[in-house]
Amino acid sequence: MTRTSLTRYAPLMRDPDAQAARRRAAGQFHEDGTIILFPETLAKLSWQDRELLIKIAEKQYGKRKA
Repeated sequence: MTRTSLTRYAPLMRDPDAQAARRRAAGQFHEDGTIILFPETLAKLSWQDRELLIKIAEKQYGKRKA
């Protein structure tokens, strides 16, 4: 087996935990108002809610280039 300088970090490598990410995002919102939106969550929103988010983003960042 070939060992590298990264071998000691191997036990720390694991798949992302989606539920933990959502819990952390909720915690951040309650702690300091940070809003984190996940792509899979956006796909579940009604079209009215998605349009509202797009309008907010356009107001903040300008319209997207097609």
